[in-house]
Amino acid sequence: MNTGFSQYWPDRERYMGTAKLGAEGVAALHFPGFSAETATFLMEERRIVGAGLGTPSIDFGQSKDFIVHQLLFEDNVIGLENLANLNALPATGAYLIALPTKIRGGSGGPLRAVGLVPTGEET
Repeated sequence: MNTGFSQYWPDRERYMGTAKLGAEGVAALHFPGFSAETATFLMEERRIVGAGLGTPSIDFGQSKDFIVHQLLFEDNVIGLENLANLNALPATGAYLIALPTKIRGGSGGPLRAVGLVPTGEET
């Protein structure tokens, strides 16, 4: 999902919705994310295998229950966060290459994401 928020990186206040740190900062986070209804629709109607966006979380900034994480991961749907330059991809027809860093015992980690757009030319 192209939220347009990657344009704010690395301005913490604009990207995260706050410049505050620690518990006070977590309470003040403010950025868009997927809703539970959208996540459910995408899984049931579109049969997605992954969802990503250009914000710090697949859940909206002030989420307390992280329901989108729960819904997606319960169905083994991957979640990609902090994606950049999504505006450079077409609405359909692009390919994603996701190159994660292995972290022993981790449930997530840094990712190099590459978007490819076929040109239609044969090589």
